[in-house]
Amino acid sequence: MPPPLRRRLPPLNWLRIFDAAARHMSFTGAAEELGVTQAAVSQQVKQLEDWLGIQLFKRLPRSLTLTDAGIAYLPQVREALDRLGTATEQIFGHHGKRSVTLRAATTVAALWLAPRLAAFRSQHPEIAVRLTTLYAPVDFGQDGVDIEVRYGAGTWPGVHAVKLFAESYFPACSPGYRVSADAPFAAPSDLREHRLIHVLGEREDWGSYFQRLGLPAPAVAEGLQFDSLFVATHACMAGGGIMLGTSPLVDGLVTEGRLVDLFGERIPARHAHYLVLPEGADSAAEITAVLEFLTPD
Repeated sequence: MPPPLRRRLPPLNWLRIFDAAARHMSFTGAAEELGVTQAAVSQQVKQLEDWLGIQLFKRLPRSLTLTDAGIAYLPQVREALDRLGTATEQIFGHHGKRSVTLRAATTVAALWLAPRLAAFRSQHPEIAVRLTTLYAPVDFGQDGVDIEVRYGAGTWPGVHAVKLFAESYFPACSPGYRVSADAPFAAPSDLREHRLIHVLGEREDWGSYFQRLGLPAPAVAEGLQFDSLFVATHACMAGGGIMLGTSPLVDGLVTEGRLVDLFGERIPARHAHYLVLPEGADSAAEITAVLEFLTPD
C-alpha cells in the first residue's frame, strides 16, 4: 500500500501558545500562564506566522488584536486542542484515578452492564471505569482489559471465572405488535403463525426453543433476520415481530412495558455469563471493588 499522505501541521506547542496569546490578547499573559518568557511566546507566535505565511496578530503599542486570518483560525485550533485533550484523557488517563477496563458483547454491555456501572460510579467516584465492546486480535490480559464478560460453561483455560448470572429465554414482543397481530397467542404453538425475529448464530434460537417444546421449527427465511441480538431487540420493540427475549438482559424492558413476556414461562439456557480475569492477574483493590459490586452474592 502507498504510504499515507503527510499532514501539513505546525508544531503543537506553537498552536498552544497561539491559543493562550489569543485568550489573553497579550504575550505577557500567555507567558505567565504557560510558565515561559514573554520573548519565547513572541518568538514562537512569529514562527507560527512564518510557517503559515500570514500574520495572526496585529501588534499594537500596548495590546494585541487578531487579524482576520487569526479570527478564522482560532476556533479551529481550540476545537482541535480540546478534542485532543479529551481523547487523551478518556483513553490514557483519569487524573490519577484508579481505573478498570471491562469488555462485553454489545447487548450485555448496553442492557445489563451500563446501568450497573452508572450505579457503581456513584458509589466509587475514585475509580474510573471503561466499558468496551471492541475485541482486539491479541491475547486477553495483554490488551489492557481487566475483566471480560463471557458466556459459556465457565471452564476456559488460562483464566479465572466468577459466575455472573444464568440466562433463560422466553417469547417476547412489543405491546403494539401484540395488539395488532392477526394470529392468536393462546399457546407457544401459535408462534408459528407470527413473524419471528431470528438472531443468526445466537446460542439459543427458535430452532432449539421449538425443539424443547417438541414442535417443528419454522424456516428462518420466513422471519426477520439479524446478526446482532442488540439490533434484534430494538427491532422487536419497534413492532417488528416476536423475538426470544433473554433474561435478565431484557427484564428491565419488560418492567418498563417496552416488551411483553407472552406466556410467562422461561426456558433455562445451557450456560451462564461469567466475569473472567486473566489467570494470575493481581487482585488490585479497584478490580475487587468492581467484582464485588457486580456479584454481590
